[in-house]
Amino acid sequence: MKSASGGQNLVGYAEVPEFHVEVVRQTDSTLADRSILVGGDPSKRGKVVAASADLRELGIVDGMGLAEALDRAPRAHWARTDLRTAREVSGELRAAVRAEVAEVEVEALAGFYLRAPREGAAALELAGRLEARVMERTGLPLRFGIAPVRFAARWAAEDAGRCGTRVIADHDFESYLMRQPLERLPGVGPKTAARLAELGADDVPGLRVLGLERLEVLLGNHGRSLWHFACGEDPKPLRVKRHPSTLSREETLARPTSDRIGLLASLTRLAENLERALRRDGLAAGRIALRLTGTDGRTVTRSCALQASVGTAVDLSRAAQSLLDRSDLTGRAVRRTGLVLKGLEIRGIEDRQLDLF
Repeated sequence: MKSASGGQNLVGYAEVPEFHVEVVRQTDSTLADRSILVGGDPSKRGKVVAASADLRELGIVDGMGLAEALDRAPRAHWARTDLRTAREVSGELRAAVRAEVAEVEVEALAGFYLRAPREGAAALELAGRLEARVMERTGLPLRFGIAPVRFAARWAAEDAGRCGTRVIADHDFESYLMRQPLERLPGVGPKTAARLAELGADDVPGLRVLGLERLEVLLGNHGRSLWHFACGEDPKPLRVKRHPSTLSREETLARPTSDRIGLLASLTRLAENLERALRRDGLAAGRIALRLTGTDGRTVTRSCALQASVGTAVDLSRAAQSLLDRSDLTGRAVRRTGLVLKGLEIRGIEDRQLDLF
């Protein structure tokens, strides 16, 4: 049974483990050695978004109630999720990774799939460059996994610990896959694992024994996907790009308002944020969209093509103001503003030269 492709490259997966925890530690150096929980307000049924590794060992997982997590770890430091800071740090992280690898597939705020060299020494050299670049630019730890397929590359990164690299070569992949618990396969949660155990499959070899036809009958398309994963086949192709297809920023207002001056001030802040993101990635935008969410939950959206690809806060603010003028807010108070940039392209040599002056 073939479990890996014979192409020229393996799949690499680089990530900052417990990204939100690391962001908290960066903002407060006194928390470097503390147990940290990140999430919503426990008094308002907030959920765990991230937890430091020592708390994971206590059974604390993402999505658990913050109050329950604090009961298990009463001495842990709780920090509210700060998405604004996390996105800014994520942008710096993305720029650091792209400085070493031109084409990546971004996974959430802190993960990157990429093509990795098949030759071991070259793969390790790439991992070392990525880790050094990320540490130099962001101060964040990076772990790296390399394997024949996407999901195994992610496993390998997790196996590497807080930082470091693990490579699963073609000749090791089959035995590595057979040693993994079923719960590690994509799409196998507690309920699916319990159902498979009822069928006599409590590990990956057992899942293979059930066979494709039986799994399809019992679990439908989900069963078919599990069969392919158990055979070392990942149906999701690697889709690397030179740069993101969109950039967006949002802001929740301190007080809902329909005052045009207050909304323009918010949009100006978002435009300045986006200018930094475009400059960091060396990009310009061809389209812009405005999103205004009211206190009733409804969202007004307006968009337009820009006459020329732009990347300055002045140009973005001017376009956002034009879109605001086209938005009818009669009798409505806005509680959240947002700007989305599309049609992104790498800025030309002429643009880069102008920046020098």
